[in-house]
This record gives sequence, structure tokens and C-alpha cells, in this order.
Amino acid sequence: MSADLPSGQQDPKKETVRLLLGALIVTVIVLILHFTPLKELIGTAQRFKAEVDAWGWKAHLVFFLGSVLAIIVGFPRLLLCGISGILFGFMEGLILSQLAGVTGAYSAFLLTRLWAPKAWVAGKLARSEKLRSLLSRPDILSIFIARQLPMPGVVVNVLLGVLPTRHVPFLLATFIGYLPSNVPVALAGSSVGKESLPKALAQASTSMLLLALFGMLILWIRRKYSPPVD
Repeated sequence: MSADLPSGQQDPKKETVRLLLGALIVTVIVLILHFTPLKELIGTAQRFKAEVDAWGWKAHLVFFLGSVLAIIVGFPRLLLCGISGILFGFMEGLILSQLAGVTGAYSAFLLTRLWAPKAWVAGKLARSEKLRSLLSRPDILSIFIARQLPMPGVVVNVLLGVLPTRHVPFLLATFIGYLPSNVPVALAGSSVGKESLPKALAQASTSMLLLALFGMLILWIRRKYSPPVD
């Protein structure tokens, strides 16, 4: 994650470099896997994917439940999304990671309603004028914006859990808010295990393009709404 500016906003140049570097790394990995002795790993990945496919719905269920539990405790959602793309391909991986991400976030939201230290959360909100203003009346737009801010998803789940957040806006905004990052990451992940180099490069290139487009949107949101660091 890029270093925070004194104002709490992300440096657009550094953030852009980080996004492009991540996409470039995926492309380099694809090329290495196809033009070095590590190409054998593609075969290993294909065999492992075949075993996963043989499990059918059981593999999907195990990955889904494991991802939900991991997200509840704060494990990076995008890492799970990339793994999902590798194991299940782009479309299945995207759907699975979306459902697991939203379910994990919603589970953390519900648990917060039961056991959250509300006084501590209220204190954090009181020290952050922008975040307090943004989430003063949580709706679909404000929750979507919160999902794009440079803070762990578990923090957003906890904050929304102690605020007067309605369930339907939380679910809809979280689902929509995860798409700008999940789509390119799942596509990049699915490109790593492709046996065909043209297909792998095409998916990696498309993921870079989507990452750039969504990245510009997210950067604009972060620059406009990012709360100061406490």
C-alpha cells in the first residue's frame, strides 16, 4: 500500500505505479511459466485443477466456507480472489469470490452487531471528520465509496456494524463495491494457469486494462473521500 500523505490522501502517482507494477508482475509470471523450465508448473496446476474439478460442488463449498471464515478475521480478500481465479477459472472464480466476499463481510457485520466495542468505534469515528460525514447515514452510495477507501475491509465491516446501517444497502453496496477490484484480479489469476500462451497473455492484458480503468475510478474516490489517518 502506498504511503499516506499528511492529509491522509493517497499519492496518485505512487498508487498508479503500484497498480501497474502488480499487473506487470502477473504478465512476467505468465511469460516465465511459459518460457522457462518452470513451465512444468503449468502442467502441475492443470492436474491440480482437474482434481479440484473432480470434487465438483464440494470443492466450491470448501473454498467458499474457508474464504468466508478468512474474511471474517481480516484475511486479504483480493488474495483469495486471485486464488479462486487460478483454481476455478475467471467466471466461476469471480462468482465464487464475490459470494464469499459479500458473505464474509456480512457475517463480520452481523457479529459486530452482537459483540462490537461500540465506544471504541465511536471514538475512532469522532476523530475522523470525513469518515464520520461519509457514514453518518449509511446508504448504497456511501457504503460503495467506503469500500474503495485504503483501509482493511474488516474495519469497514466493523464501522458499519455499529452504525444504523440497513441490511439490504450493506449487501448491495458491498457486492457492487467489490467488483472493481475482483474482476481484474480474478481474470489475472485465471491467466496464470492457462496452458495456451496467447490466451494467458490476452487475459493478463485485459486484466491490466481493467485494472487501469477501475484504478482511475478508485483513485478519484480515494482522493475525494479518503479520511485522515488517526
